[in-house]
Amino acid sequence: MLTISSNESIRGMFDGVINPKLSPRETATSSRWWVRRYHRGRPESCNEGNVIPIRTAGVNLPSDAVGSGDIVKELRRQYDRLTESQRRIAEYIIEHPQEVAFSTVDQMAERVDVNPSTIVRFTYRLGLSGFTDLQERMQQLVRGQLSRTGDPISEGPAASRLEGTSFGASLSHDWQNLHHTIAGLDAAAFDRAVDTLARARRVYVVAELSSFSVAHYFALALDRLRSDISLLAPNDAFGLPPPVEIKPEHCLVAFTFPPYAKATYHVAMWAKENKAKVIAVTNSPISALGQIGDIVLLADSTGIGPQNSLVAPMVLANALLNGVVAAKGMSALKRQSRLDRLTDRWDAFLLKLGNLDR
Repeated sequence: MLTISSNESIRGMFDGVINPKLSPRETATSSRWWVRRYHRGRPESCNEGNVIPIRTAGVNLPSDAVGSGDIVKELRRQYDRLTESQRRIAEYIIEHPQEVAFSTVDQMAERVDVNPSTIVRFTYRLGLSGFTDLQERMQQLVRGQLSRTGDPISEGPAASRLEGTSFGASLSHDWQNLHHTIAGLDAAAFDRAVDTLARARRVYVVAELSSFSVAHYFALALDRLRSDISLLAPNDAFGLPPPVEIKPEHCLVAFTFPPYAKATYHVAMWAKENKAKVIAVTNSPISALGQIGDIVLLADSTGIGPQNSLVAPMVLANALLNGVVAAKGMSALKRQSRLDRLTDRWDAFLLKLGNLDR
């Protein structure tokens, strides 16, 4: 049973969420926090013999995307040491891969507001032979994406009536966000994230503003699968500091998207200082959280309106939860079953959970 105290693997997880034909690919208002604690005690052990097989959907990165992936890793590694103009170039490469792939160096220089020679010298810094080398690597990635991109609004007869409407444009944009997120998945990073979530002594989940909706869902669902989950959220009623007791055997999951809440970043830095693992769920590898996270999971969050779109981040969170189910096996299912029986006894819901087929 969930309590409140004022003192205080990826593969195959997308089945039934998106078209199976597709290939794989948050400003702080307060620094005060309250902690919602769930279930004291140590987490259940990870019994390899209890691992639950989950049907896979063949989510694999195309082999020709490796070159561009190496470039992104190098940009993330060097970002803090870059000049202002170099940072603009790095951000443009990450945010506009198609334009980099099919524009001339002069066109890119005009858009980034730098001299073309600055871009060429920047490619040398990345270990490339020049702008043409950068283009070729980005073209390989973009072509792989384009060959697998579908749009249910323009291509699907069932949704064609929505074409040209704002509603259709919004759905189409979310579809593209989800596609790009899946296409850019780092399967090894997901495996490490799931393993960390399953084995950590305690898991802290942090976010603010609109990103908190994803964090709240993630923490609530994760608490049904394992013990020792702490959700950190902004709330002036409690005014508690960040979790001073965080330890190396703990982990922190931080959800953050533009314009990136400062408080989320401060909590993540506190966790890093205390040698806890930080899983950053964000939109860019060179965002503040993307640079300090031990494990970085990327999800597109752009929207056609003034607000972020949290469709892809929510799908990503759900995929992690399914990964934890698979990793912890029967211990996760038994815990959820106990919670269901308790809520049924207390008549908490209209629908009796204990009678559901699982």
